[in-house]
This record gives sequence, structure tokens and C-alpha cells, in this order.
Amino acid sequence: MQNVSDHLSILVIEDNPTDLYLLEEMLRSSKAGIRNIYTADRTSDGCELLKQHDINLVLLDLSLPDSFGIQSFLKIKEMTQKIPVIILTGLTDSEVALEAIQHGAQDYLVKGEFKTDILIKSIQYSIERKNAEEKIIASEEKYRQMFYKNPYPTLIFDTETLQLLEVNNAAIEKYGYTKDEFLNLTIKDIRPEEDIPEMLEVVTNVHDSQKVKGKLWRHKKKNGAIIVVEIAFYPLEYLGKKARQVQINDVTERIKLEKRLEQQQEIKQKQITQAVLMAQEKERKGIGEELHDNINQILATARLFLSSAVSENSPDYIAKSQEYISLAMEEIRKLSKALITPAFIKDGLKQSLRELILTTMSARKINITTEIDIPCEEDLNEGLKLTIYRMIQEQMNNILKYADASDVLIEITSQDDILSLSVSDNGKGFDTGQQRQGIGITNIINRAELYNGKVEIDSSPGKGCRLNVELHTRTTSTKAA
Repeated sequence: MQNVSDHLSILVIEDNPTDLYLLEEMLRSSKAGIRNIYTADRTSDGCELLKQHDINLVLLDLSLPDSFGIQSFLKIKEMTQKIPVIILTGLTDSEVALEAIQHGAQDYLVKGEFKTDILIKSIQYSIERKNAEEKIIASEEKYRQMFYKNPYPTLIFDTETLQLLEVNNAAIEKYGYTKDEFLNLTIKDIRPEEDIPEMLEVVTNVHDSQKVKGKLWRHKKKNGAIIVVEIAFYPLEYLGKKARQVQINDVTERIKLEKRLEQQQEIKQKQITQAVLMAQEKERKGIGEELHDNINQILATARLFLSSAVSENSPDYIAKSQEYISLAMEEIRKLSKALITPAFIKDGLKQSLRELILTTMSARKINITTEIDIPCEEDLNEGLKLTIYRMIQEQMNNILKYADASDVLIEITSQDDILSLSVSDNGKGFDTGQQRQGIGITNIINRAELYNGKVEIDSSPGKGCRLNVELHTRTTSTKAA
């Protein structure tokens, strides 16, 4: 580190003879080992002296014949990049002096307000501070150059010739070239030929790495294999050349995985669509069977009684006909109600489930108990409420068709963003390990997946069945149930 006890060469740029005389007297009378004092009364003359001599420090007045204020400092700034500068200012120019410090000056002194000891301390401080700054700059540049152990492949290339100037070990391992081979290449040589025009356009026009952040590029290895990469770069000076350092992240496997996941998602979506279509076909078949086997037979009987009433003029036959027509109307009403989406907006989920249970209990001698604890039903979107309803409806149909149960318990609870649904019965149960032909459970599982949910079935022969479902109430899914 430079110390004021060493022999210093100081340049004083001052056009006031009195102030110049006082400064020289202070410097010469001090115990600092000052070897040379050079003087100039203009910034232009000061620049010439900076070219001719090895100057250690500059004392600069801001009010000069050929410059004024901050311009005085800016004129010599280019030539004092590594030389500390102390500003000499009057009482009214302190703000300008502070501005000069913001532009790189080391200190400022107010004329008439300092003595020899203050001047020498300022010189000492300025030299030490400048030395410290130079060390920081040197260490930062050294840090940038010492990139060889970076786990990411890293290259440095000449921005004019595109010649590779340096590579690290990770790049050598990734691309398969030796270091000597690399340094005989340009960045065009590690690109597929068809990608070179776009790369050249970016190299020529892009000066901000943020503009290419997130963009995917194709690179070519020595063996011809193509990899997909993300890059980050910044400009620097390397061996006296304008260059760019590029850090490379190989995302080839990540892209392949994303494509596989996308394909799997497409397959899953097709399976869901197929399941929905099968469910629709099953529902249509059920409606057709209900119309043919039940309602059609009731209407045929009513017609038979009407025919008998016409031929025999019997009031009893007319009454019977009315009874069967009313029965047919009731069956149609039940069938329609099962198909129409419940009016949740008007009545709410609990009321819709209550009507479903009453209808089921009126059709079959079965006891159904409900335990529903949903503190804020209004927070559930309509799609989710319809999903819950259809799951319960589907499972109740399964119970009525296959379980031969006398008791059913329906439980719904909600905590945080998880809604839990359970439907259990005391029916004959089944072996969950055996493959089932029915679409009902598949429909329930597909509906649950729309809300990132999961479905579990606990059953065995003779021990009833318990269906457990968990749904995420804050999912963004809005698909129709």
C-alpha cells in the first residue's frame, strides 16, 4: 500500500496564485516525503502533465479558466482512473464537490478551512482508499476469470470473431472436446447449422442477458449429439478483448421428462373422456331400460284399462287407468329429477342431498343417516358441490343395485382446504382385489382427480363397504362434474 512517507509526486491544478502558494508551502513544510509538486492552472495543462509524469495524487480546483464545476473533474477523470483526486472548493461549492465524489473523487477540502495536518490526513486517506478500491476491482476481475471449478459448463468468447477464448472443465466434460480443440472453435461450431443465423442475430444485437433469459437453445457436442440448454451471460474484457462469459445449463433430460409427462397427461385425459362417454352411454341405456321396462309397461296397462272402459263403460276401469297414468307420471318425475343438475344456488348442497336421500328411502326400505359438517358451504364452488352430489348419487346407486344393505351412513367434513367424504353400508361387500366391470367407481375416481383428490375403498365379502374420498377445495379446476 502507498504511504505518504514514501516519495510522492503530486499534481496541483489551481489558477489562483495565492491558493497555489499556500498549498505548496503546506506540502513542502509537512513531514511527508513529497518528491515532486507539479502545477497547472487549466485542466488541459493538467492532462498533459498526467501524460508526461508518474503522478500519485491530484489536488483539483473546480473553478478554472477552461472548465467549471463538475466539468473540471470529468475532464481529468479518464486519466485518473487509478489516481486519487482531492477536490479543492469554496464554501459555496460543497454540493458540487460531493457530486464529484459520487463520480469517483476521493475527498474534498474547503479552501481556507484546513491546515497542513488536515491536508496530509486527507492525502493519506485518499491514497489508502484508492488502493483499496483498486484491490477490490482486481479481486472481482480475478474472481470472474477463475471459473474453472464451476459445475456448469462455462465459455468465454470474443464478441467480434466469436472465437472461443476459454472453457472450464465442466464444458470439456459435457461437450467431449479437449481444451485445445475447444480453443480452435468458434461458438458457431457448437451449434446446429440451421440455428446459426438466429444465434448470430442475438450475439450481434442483444446486450442484456435478461432478453434471452428462459429461452432454450440447441448445442452440438463433439459426437454430433444435440442437447437443449439455457444460457446466462455477461460482458467482460478478457486478454484485452471484448468478450462474453456464458454459463450453460443442460436441460435436455428435463425437457424429455416434461414431454413424457405431457404425453401421459394426454393419455390420462383420453381415458377420462372415454370413461365419461362410457358413463353417458350407460346412463342412456339405463334411461332406455327404465322407459321400456317400467314406464312403457305402466302406460300399456293404462291403455288396456281405457280400452276396457270404452267397451264396457266401466267407471272402475277409468279409475284404474287414471291410477296407472299418475304412476307413470310419478316415475317420469323421479327419472327426470335424477338427471337434472340439483339447484345448488337456490337450495344448497345439504338440501339437495336431503332430497336425494328421501327419494332413495321412499324407493327402497333402507335407513340412511347423514352427518354433514361444512362450516362455510358458500365457499365451495358449484363444480365441487356438484361433484360431491354425483359421487354420493353414484355410490347410492351401487349400494341399491349390488349391496343388499339395510343401513347407510354418509359423512362429510371440511377442514382447511380438504373436504372428506365417506359413504359406508352394512351390505354384502365384495373382494376389492377382483377386477370389476362396473363404471361407477371409475366415474368417482375421475371426478376426484379433477380436484386433486384421492379415493379409497374398504370392503370384503360379508362386511359391507366403505368409500372414502378426499378433495382439495381450493383447486382451480372448474370442469363440470
